[in-house]
Amino acid sequence: MKERYQEIDEKNETLRDYLGIFKDKSRDFLEKFEMSWIYHDAALEGVVYTQQELLAALFPGKIAAEASLMPVVLEVRNHKAVCDYIREEASTSKKTAQITLTQIKRMHDLLIGNTPEAMAARAATERRERTEKELSKERERAGFRKDMPLHRTYFHDIAQPAKIQPALDKLVDYTASAEFREFHPIKQAATVQHMFLQIFPFTEHSGKVGRMCTNLIMLRNNYMPVIIHSIDRQKYYEAFRGNVAGFRTLLMDAIENSLDNGIKYFKDLNRRYKAIN
Repeated sequence: MKERYQEIDEKNETLRDYLGIFKDKSRDFLEKFEMSWIYHDAALEGVVYTQQELLAALFPGKIAAEASLMPVVLEVRNHKAVCDYIREEASTSKKTAQITLTQIKRMHDLLIGNTPEAMAARAATERRERTEKELSKERERAGFRKDMPLHRTYFHDIAQPAKIQPALDKLVDYTASAEFREFHPIKQAATVQHMFLQIFPFTEHSGKVGRMCTNLIMLRNNYMPVIIHSIDRQKYYEAFRGNVAGFRTLLMDAIENSLDNGIKYFKDLNRRYKAIN
């Protein structure tokens, strides 16, 4: 396992070096990377965005969003807000390994649009006030899951509603422990996501929040965010029925795939540059 961690670390350093060397092309790469990140993160949950929807949401100056696209555009922007949030959190909390309940709730609020900014954007689009019934339903969405859903995307065993809060408290405390701090960052990331998805605290977006917790840890440790490809959706679901070691292998496969693609992108750029000159 240590050898594989070392291989991934070396590839991550190689990609970071390329980002530094090709500064003029790095922005284009990172924009494409983030679009891919959001696309696959949503697709893992069964929501497939079109390129037009992603471009309209992420690059409003380049492409105008038609009125019919606005609900999806706002959804994508909520997703983007979480990506921005964990980057900011990673930059200000590099010396800690802990994932806090405040961070977890904030990620979820951003995803469901439970923020003043998201609500204002939605109100401007809908051009009407929300009814009390709608507001009550939204307040309920912001809280922890209150039932055991009969039909759901994930099919592993999840915590009973009454056990969600104590299970989350236990997870948060564990990420602050000396044992957890001694783990390699990839093991930390895999452990947190596996534990979080066994709890499955929210009716909506538990999977996305779990993956954002993983990527908060990765970003803190100067890794690229992990993109789990949508073609591995079934393997991803199955991994939560097994132990954390099996899930860690899937996560490392996803990390290496992203790094290999990134390195290839810049190697191809380098070859083209040499050919021209």
